[in-house]
Amino acid sequence: MDQYKPLQTNPTGVPVLAFNTFAPSHLLHETAHSRVRIGTELLETLSAKTDSQNLHHLVTAALVSLRDGLDMMGEIQRRLDAQAEQPV
Repeated sequence: MDQYKPLQTNPTGVPVLAFNTFAPSHLLHETAHSRVRIGTELLETLSAKTDSQNLHHLVTAALVSLRDGLDMMGEIQRRLDAQAEQPV
């Protein structure tokens, strides 16, 4: 397994942004939670009146944040699955 996993939100074909898959699970969870919270808060602002340019910026920011959070949560799930497969 590679130590650094590229985030799906990289805007180019050569990944620049990645996260450390060897980081402790609690730190991955904390970071993923933060990204999902930020994305959710951005989407909640859509209930306010926004012009089309602001709407585009808010949706893009929310999408990137939520996708990053999901990438990290996928690593946490992989670890939990591996733990469940280990004999007790």
